[in-house]
Amino acid sequence: MNDNCIDCGRNTAFGSGLFVNRLPADNGKKSGYLCVECLSMTCDHCGELSDEYGSDEEGGIICSDCEVSS
Repeated sequence: MNDNCIDCGRNTAFGSGLFVNRLPADNGKKSGYLCVECLSMTCDHCGELSDEYGSDEEGGIICSDCEVSS
């Protein structure tokens, strides 16, 4: 397994600035990590990119901030 993000290819090794929030990942072709930006989703409520999200009653993406304020 290498330290590159399997989606965007950026380095997620210690000292890269992407080490802390990376997650181990395997897409069947590559093994490595996903960087925080590639594992994030856009909230359907506020439009912000978030790595902490769930789904709302209609099946849309909702970030933790919007979920708390609902």
